[in-house]
Amino acid sequence: MDAMTFFPSMLFSFGFAGHIYSRIAVFGFALVGGLAVLYGMQGARPVEQAAALTAVASAIAVSLANDFITLFLFWELLTVSVAALILLNSNQSRTAYSQGMRVLIFQLVGGLLVLFGILEHSMTAGSLLLMPPQAGHAFFALGFGFKAAFLPVHLWVAWGYPSASLFSSVVLAGLTTKIGVYALARILPAHDWIVLMGASMALFGVVCALLQKNMRSLLSYHIISQVGYMVAGVGLGTALSMDGGLLHVVNHMLYKALLFMSAGVVLYAVGTEDVHVLTHPKADALSETQPLRPVWKVLPLATIGAFVGAFAISGIPLFNGYVSKYLLKGAFYGVQPAEAMLMIASIGTAASFSKFLFFGFIKAKTRQFRKPLLSMNIAITAVAVLCVVLGIRPQWIHSLLPYGSSLEVYSWGGAWAALRLAVIGVAVFAVLARPLDRGIPVPKWMSVESLVLMPLQALFSRIAAAISTRGSNLDTHLDFGTLMSAVLFAVILAVFLTFFFFGF
Repeated sequence: MDAMTFFPSMLFSFGFAGHIYSRIAVFGFALVGGLAVLYGMQGARPVEQAAALTAVASAIAVSLANDFITLFLFWELLTVSVAALILLNSNQSRTAYSQGMRVLIFQLVGGLLVLFGILEHSMTAGSLLLMPPQAGHAFFALGFGFKAAFLPVHLWVAWGYPSASLFSSVVLAGLTTKIGVYALARILPAHDWIVLMGASMALFGVVCALLQKNMRSLLSYHIISQVGYMVAGVGLGTALSMDGGLLHVVNHMLYKALLFMSAGVVLYAVGTEDVHVLTHPKADALSETQPLRPVWKVLPLATIGAFVGAFAISGIPLFNGYVSKYLLKGAFYGVQPAEAMLMIASIGTAASFSKFLFFGFIKAKTRQFRKPLLSMNIAITAVAVLCVVLGIRPQWIHSLLPYGSSLEVYSWGGAWAALRLAVIGVAVFAVLARPLDRGIPVPKWMSVESLVLMPLQALFSRIAAAISTRGSNLDTHLDFGTLMSAVLFAVILAVFLTFFFFGF
């Protein structure tokens, strides 16, 4: 195809259209995005709310994109708005600036890979309509993998989510990785390596989560783990696994937002989210006038929200997580080694959330310095109710499933199978409770993710330092000039590559 006739078609292919996967994705992004904004209505700054709304709108736009240009533009807008949500916390957190820049660089690299895939596909197919690619599969897989937190490019999740403000982290929990899963399902064909990647993510995430002492760090690693279930589901490619994987996207948005909301209330009200500090508080001058009280008594609504979220993510019957995991279990029956890996990950999930609840809410003692805001309590209540309602009556959203799999998921056998894994997980935590309470030393390979990634981590740090107008000191206030420079650089590079590929 002649480049001069092809380039104008790129300019006029911008558009939106529905797809069988769009309805459930848009439903999830709109519902959870709205509830996340409600959570921060009284506490988040206007600029944070604007960034959050931009991120939610971008995710919805990607879900409705009908061509690769539309997808790419809103994919990158989501990248910038997500990075902004982290960077905007630099006034309160010393590490937010450096971590936000790292997230931005990771995501821009992923977007660049998606662009390479789009260019290669478009030159082969002669069209930019959104369809299974005829070329560029490796670029698409890697680019989507950056968003979906594939191993080993999952680092940005552990860096960014705990560094955002307690309001922004709720928004982040429901968006970025899920749009990666949607893109995998919408564009790439099923493949065994995607299944294996998802199962590996599920296992790796729970192991790392169990070793965390910071509440939002534990939840961040569990995002990687739970996204692994979704990736495995869409990678398998059967009707049941696609329905299960995409339903798990929505269910995970809900219960993960609820967990981040509850952890955020603890941080807001008592000033820490470190479970070791909460379980072993130090004596101070306030001890006589304001005695220590259990967190579950100080923050009862946040505790209820944490229990509902923990039961949902552990796949306990009558909670929404059970429903999508039931579909995935059925889809992976006899599919080895993925079935065994996902079952072990389920045990690890129950174990790590036993730690989250026991050390963060039951055994933890503290003093309340601030009362939770009304908008925080309303959002927690609404999401907790939805997690229960959609667990008891999943048929209410049956019409959103692309392939109409049955949601008659309750039977004695199915409930017992789920409860058995949860009981084993609780038993594992009981065995490990004492060393976890003391703090298990994290191996070096776990703290930096692996020795292989140390040069990569150093490289990204050097790039971020080079971009920064303040030299190598990344722990500074947000510099919008730096952020815009990075964005402008990405745009210029994208334009250059477009002209290069099309022969201008």
